[in-house]
Amino acid sequence: MTPFEFQGRPVPDIITPMPGPASRALRARERSVLYRGTGEHLAPIVMTRKSGFVIEDVDGNLLLDMASASASVPLGAAPPRLVEAASRAIARFGNEDSHVFTTEYVAPLAERLIELSPPRCTRVDFALNGTEAVETAVRVMRRATGRPVIIGFLGGYHGETSVTATLGAEAAEIGRGARGLVPGFLHVPYPNSYRSPFGEPRTGGTGDATVDYLNDFLLFHAVDPGDVAGLVIEPVLGSGGVVLPPPSFFPALARLCDEHDWLLCADEVKTGCGRTGTFLAVERLGVDPDLICMGKALGGGVMPIGAVLGSERALGAFDDLSTGSTWAWLPASCAAALAMLEEITAPGVLDHVRAIEERSRQVFGGLRDSFDAIGDVRSVGALTAIEFVRDHASKQRAADLQDAVAHEMFSRGLVADSSTTSLNIQPSLITPLDVLDQAAGIVADSIRAAESRAEDGT
Repeated sequence: MTPFEFQGRPVPDIITPMPGPASRALRARERSVLYRGTGEHLAPIVMTRKSGFVIEDVDGNLLLDMASASASVPLGAAPPRLVEAASRAIARFGNEDSHVFTTEYVAPLAERLIELSPPRCTRVDFALNGTEAVETAVRVMRRATGRPVIIGFLGGYHGETSVTATLGAEAAEIGRGARGLVPGFLHVPYPNSYRSPFGEPRTGGTGDATVDYLNDFLLFHAVDPGDVAGLVIEPVLGSGGVVLPPPSFFPALARLCDEHDWLLCADEVKTGCGRTGTFLAVERLGVDPDLICMGKALGGGVMPIGAVLGSERALGAFDDLSTGSTWAWLPASCAAALAMLEEITAPGVLDHVRAIEERSRQVFGGLRDSFDAIGDVRSVGALTAIEFVRDHASKQRAADLQDAVAHEMFSRGLVADSSTTSLNIQPSLITPLDVLDQAAGIVADSIRAAESRAEDGT
């Protein structure tokens, strides 16, 4: 297989042990001054530049980027048109609070987002990033309904502030220290066919096993439906394992929301902006939510921005809730977002994302037949999760093996996201299909190496 080339060099191209000496020296300086929790989460290299899906570190190593800055750079790193749009806006305005002084970017951006959204969403609110968008959505849901309780889903990730870490439940450690201090959230299992604790939907029920549990048990034993403002859900589980709900789930959930007058909020921070093959994942799933949270990819990886899209009930019926922050919707962020929306909706872009999904199912999904340690492989758009298990019968997660595989991949120059539940491959939406083939080969080599080291005890 011919490797991808960047400026005449193959990618990956590892010329020093990983991490190299220059990266180790700079990381040592960082560790001496940074909060220790930050230092623990940093990758062990120091970048000197990124271009598209190629990373170059200070030691001259070239790496293949399949993490995409936590899926926040849909068009690759620093797309020229987006950089130019943001630069022009900075030169004209600098940074300005759009809550105080608006610019000619704001109305077109809000209008374009509404055009690209399901029919129920007719209004937009500012946010600086995805976490802030989710925080705003939670406050809006409670204000619009006058009800305190929000239902989330086990496995979901919504951020790491006190509210978003408590709403989320990807892993217990994320909400440690906050969950007991932030009331008003209940959780049900995410509809995951590979790890569902439920059997088939009951006869005469909602038509979906997860919604049956919500209706028959949570609402019977734990909370009166009249206390529930609504639900917040990732329409496709992102970092928690790339899980696509079964076709029965969202129709049954929508009926339950209608029955109890709940608001349905879709967290599209990771799945939005084309990541799943449609502009929004709810479009692919036929869902018309009351609120949609956006972030990460909206600024194209060039400028930070988030947004809350909502119905008239959610965002048009009151004006006494102060939302957003000083730097939400900076002029440069809005300019970059407008350019990103034009690029992502250009002919062929989303078609290519769907082609990425098909190729990913082939090349990454094919690994499941080659390695007993792989329990499941799931691909949705440009998101793929590889779930490692100790054995297929128990499905007990093999976290140590997953981390070892991620380490082997990194040493070979492939960067991915080893989350709390799965090894996630999330290429930029412009990644050529043959680069996916190349990445799958590196993953396979890395699994063999990790398993060999485990057998040798090294």
